Amino acid sequence: MIDFLSTIDTQLLLWINSFNTPALDQFMWLLSHKLVWVPMYLITIALVFNRFGLKRGLMIIIGVALAVTLADQTCATIIRPLVQRMRPANPDNPISTLVHIVNGYRGGRYGFPSCHAANTFAVATYLSYVFRRRTLVVWSLFLWAAFNCYSRMYLGVHYPGDIIVGAMIGSIMGYVSYRIILRLSRMAFRAPSRPFSDSVSISLGNFMPQIELSNSVLICAAGLITTCILLSISLISYFV
Repeated sequence: MIDFLSTIDTQLLLWINSFNTPALDQFMWLLSHKLVWVPMYLITIALVFNRFGLKRGLMIIIGVALAVTLADQTCATIIRPLVQRMRPANPDNPISTLVHIVNGYRGGRYGFPSCHAANTFAVATYLSYVFRRRTLVVWSLFLWAAFNCYSRMYLGVHYPGDIIVGAMIGSIMGYVSYRIILRLSRMAFRAPSRPFSDSVSISLGNFMPQIELSNSVLICAAGLITTCILLSISLISYFV
């Protein structure tokens, strides 16, 4: 049964990995890097403080850190050393010669489960509860996590099974962290919270009217703009 599932996993990875083009290689390479999303992280943090205030906002940010830590350590420290499943792109893996590699990147030795999938889905799940009444935010978060996961298969460093299990672990840890922080917040802040702004006013100058944008639109726009910039960089590097 395990051999059968492994064969399906391998064939599915090779099929997904085969849909590659030089024009998108750099885009997927950049999309997979954590640092390129720092602007979106900072905007999200600022909006959390804007909506929930300093104390409650700080608790929420601590919860995000807790979710990522639990997800990452569960995958990297506990499961990977036990399972020891080589990445598809690892030179010691027999299928590595069939895998499309970008910029010579092959990742570490072991890849089950995917820490990228666990971490991004931990953040998406946790924040989806925080912004549960903001459908646009929830969709944006899970689309961001899904694109990150797809880029890992495009780059040939994870099997679909790595991604699925990592996403499941991340989702569980995101929910657990949310429940922990929710309980701690109720203990620490017994008084009802005063309403905070759900939008941000942007001024374009003294002679221009202020633009008021909701938190949902800003978070979605931050992710969309980042994605467009990465795609532009990839296309320019290919054609120039």
